[in-house]
Amino acid sequence: MGNLRTAGALWVAAGLICAGLFVVVFIGENLADPGALLRDPWLPALILGGAIVGLVTGSLLITRPGPMAVRWSSIAGVAWLVAFGSLALTALGGPDYGPLLSSGLITGFGAAGAIVAYPSRGTPQPG
Repeated sequence: MGNLRTAGALWVAAGLICAGLFVVVFIGENLADPGALLRDPWLPALILGGAIVGLVTGSLLITRPGPMAVRWSSIAGVAWLVAFGSLALTALGGPDYGPLLSSGLITGFGAAGAIVAYPSRGTPQPG
């Protein structure tokens, strides 16, 4: 059960990074012009969705560890790697290291959470 709690903590960290990024970058930097979020909504929506998925998956692994939570973690991990991994790859050629660092952290924590949880997929957890 320790591995699932570690995996849950990694997912929560990924969700908190997404939430912090959403609040600081997308909301904080656009206080003067809130309509900026609506002009190009796909990236803020992806980050907000990542915060929700990361926090829910992490909470599920911590509070209700078991095969179903591991299955959700694996499904979310594949989608996470595709969404945020591709975002990190597109940031590679950019002149600024901020998007590369943030998307790399998000990708790493989410993928690590799914990988840590995966070996526990068939073992019933007590409690």
